[in-house]
Amino acid sequence: METIPKTDCQNIGFFRKTHGIRGELILEFEPRFELSVEDASRFFIELDGLLVPFFIEENGLRFKSGNTAIVTLKWVDTEKYAKRLTGSSVYLFKTDIVDDDAEPLESQLINYLLIDVTRGEIGIISRVDDFAGNVVITVNYRGREILIPYNDNLLQEVDEFRKTIKLKLPDGLIEI
Repeated sequence: METIPKTDCQNIGFFRKTHGIRGELILEFEPRFELSVEDASRFFIELDGLLVPFFIEENGLRFKSGNTAIVTLKWVDTEKYAKRLTGSSVYLFKTDIVDDDAEPLESQLINYLLIDVTRGEIGIISRVDDFAGNVVITVNYRGREILIPYNDNLLQEVDEFRKTIKLKLPDGLIEI
């Protein structure tokens, strides 16, 4: 029996817990592997020190957030079987890793000055969170933390040299 060498694979995350009673699992992965997980047809799961291939059911992958997904694996159809896989590391072949060199704009915005086209300077961006595809920017505005939804429709300008981002914020979002 031929084994899969770990040196040919990349650890992308682990199975956090089961989901439901039909053998589904919650895969927690590093956000940089999101495209790789989306394209995967199988995962290698570390069991007793060996990497064992498990194939993903057709339509057996549903993303919950930017770093978790509900996975249905072929032949894993009971909660009892799925529980045996919880805590196990999950790998993909290094050749299956999607190299997305273009870092998303949102992840670059921390420490940028947020400017609204009508209100002017709002504050420095302290956090950027992705809640299942809904990006939220956290800014300190007049001594309090506010959350601002972000999407490309609001974007007016990004100045990487000055580290500023200009948005057209919806009326009523920020109290004056």
